[in-house]
Amino acid sequence: MKIDLFSGQSLTRVIAATTTASASVQLPAIGNSLRIANEGAAAVYISVGTGAQVATVPSTTAAATCSPVLAGQDVVFSIPADSRLNISVIAATGTANVNVSVGEGS
Repeated sequence: MKIDLFSGQSLTRVIAATTTASASVQLPAIGNSLRIANEGAAAVYISVGTGAQVATVPSTTAAATCSPVLAGQDVVFSIPADSRLNISVIAATGTANVNVSVGEGS
């Protein structure tokens, strides 16, 4: 079984998350995997896609704009490798630095 790992040279940017959605910014690179690391003490939510994004805190209505990353955790999402995508983040409470890396692998 082949395991693809993120490169130690993956492009990364930091987005400051507050309880208001961050500005929609372009991911730092094109790749097939998006790694999100939440340095904060509360969950953050992300919205990733083409065009302007606005992250939301989840409610009783399902939405693609609120994928969670728990406090102190990191997750890897599969993304389309053939286009530039944008991201917005929001913190459930407080503030957090959110590290956003794009690469190939998991």
